[in-house]
Amino acid sequence: MSHGSGVVDKCEPNLTPLLDVVLQLLMFFMMCVNFVTEQVNEDIKLPYAQSARPMDKGDQDVLFLNIDDHGQLLVLGREEPLNLLKTKYYLKRQYEDAVKASPDGKVRTVIVIRAHKNADYAQVYQVLQMCKAEGFRKLSLRAMTRG
Repeated sequence: MSHGSGVVDKCEPNLTPLLDVVLQLLMFFMMCVNFVTEQVNEDIKLPYAQSARPMDKGDQDVLFLNIDDHGQLLVLGREEPLNLLKTKYYLKRQYEDAVKASPDGKVRTVIVIRAHKNADYAQVYQVLQMCKAEGFRKLSLRAMTRG
């Protein structure tokens, strides 16, 4: 006993949900790459050091401070460089936000200073001192390795 009229319908899988998921993943990774590349300024040429090592992957909250070859502080989200007073205010706000975000009130933010190799290191030292004065304890300088 035969079922149907003898016409065979083609069964094709529905690819719409699969394509939707793939496109969402693609957009997610594009956004992640965009946020990471915004934090570092490509115009800053880092100095070379023999003891340079990669960042610790366990650091979740990282604040990048870029110092250009003229000694001006560049931060994410600001078009113009920060002067001394604006830098203190910016660091104070970042510290207060980190305290509010932490469940136990301890700041685990790592400050990463990316200074241009031709920058005056008196200004780098001054930024380090301002970070310490605001309460940040984890400070790091970035450098490149040779070869």
